[in-house]
Amino acid sequence: MPDIHLNSPGGSTARIAPELGFCCLSWCVDGREHLRLPVPEEEFRSDAKTGGIPLLYPFANRLRDDPYDGHPWVKRDDNNLPIHGCLLRFEAWDRLEVGDDRAAVHLDWGAHEELMRLFPHPHRLEIEYLLEDRRIVVNTRVVADGGSDVPASFGWHPYLCLPDVASSRLALETPPLEHVRLDDQCLPVRDDSGALVVEGPSDLDGPLPGRTFDDLFRRADDGTVFSLEGGDRVVRLRAGAPWHFIQVYHPPGADFVAIEPMMAPAAALSDRRDLPVVRSGETLDASFELSVD
Repeated sequence: MPDIHLNSPGGSTARIAPELGFCCLSWCVDGREHLRLPVPEEEFRSDAKTGGIPLLYPFANRLRDDPYDGHPWVKRDDNNLPIHGCLLRFEAWDRLEVGDDRAAVHLDWGAHEELMRLFPHPHRLEIEYLLEDRRIVVNTRVVADGGSDVPASFGWHPYLCLPDVASSRLALETPPLEHVRLDDQCLPVRDDSGALVVEGPSDLDGPLPGRTFDDLFRRADDGTVFSLEGGDRVVRLRAGAPWHFIQVYHPPGADFVAIEPMMAPAAALSDRRDLPVVRSGETLDASFELSVD
């Protein structure tokens, strides 16, 4: 299935791969790339890696146990824990819609036996990209039309970069956040009552050199804007409600930062705690946007 190429009137472009879980591989503004793939594209296509703007569905980040019996659609981390859901290399969408500056897919989850084995909650999933001159909007809709409640534990994982800016000049700016304590497997720590152990507030603002992140945060107020700055350029992520959790990922020496809007903390699907539920007959809409100044 060929990649989808979107173009805005002002010359911005985006490239989306339907067979890679509808992942956005490229987003260029002023002819400059603002998404990063962590490995060469040929390698990225051949393995279930994250990069660009991938959807993590039906759960974001890790689960506390593995109910999937080694299913090949489920990626696992170095501790053999399921991570990032089962759609990273999915391609059997039920409907695809493409325009000059818009692309969308629809998936009837309940009509796919293999998906129901992994997540037994029939529903309809809709994903949409809208490209503007200096902005790209990503919309996710979960429609609980299958006679079942649907736990919502998904997220997105945009890998943001600033072209032609040395990593030594990158800086991060975030709204107020509360740090969720993680254990040595990057799973949230819970107290004796089962509540998340939350520390905060956390101040992430400042230059990135010498700092690394693979941390989970809860939004402390209604602040929604996260910024990666460097030189004369800023790329911003706006993610308000219902995105209440954010994972920030910046490995050693990387020239990118992944700022990941999440419906729930990691392991919420296995913990059955702290996650919204789309009640039968209802719809959940969740959007975020990226912009460049």
